[in-house]
Amino acid sequence: AVLAFLAFIMAFGAIWFTSEALKRIDAHNDVMLKPHLRKITASVDKNHETLLSLMKRLEQIERQVKILKLKADLPPGIERETASIHSGLDGIHRYSPSIRLNG
Repeated sequence: AVLAFLAFIMAFGAIWFTSEALKRIDAHNDVMLKPHLRKITASVDKNHETLLSLMKRLEQIERQVKILKLKADLPPGIERETASIHSGLDGIHRYSPSIRLNG
C-alpha cells in the first residue's frame, strides 16, 4: 500500500512537471509567433478592405451597365416623347388658374 501511494504521488508529480514544461514551451512559442501573426493579420485585414471596396465598385459598375442597357434598348422616338412630356409638365408647374372657385 505504501509503494502504491508513492507511485500515485510520483505519477501526479510527473503530470504536474510535464504540464509546467508545456506551459513554458507554449509561452515561448507564443512570444515567437506573435510578430508573425500580427503581420499575417494585418495582411488579411488589408485584403479584406480591398475586397470590400472592389465589391462596392463592382455594384456601382453593374448599376451603370444596367442603366446603359436600358438606354440602349429604348428607341429614339421614346426619348423625344419623354422630352416633350417633361416640357409639358414644366408648363403645368408654371400654370396658375385665373379664376378662383369658392366651394
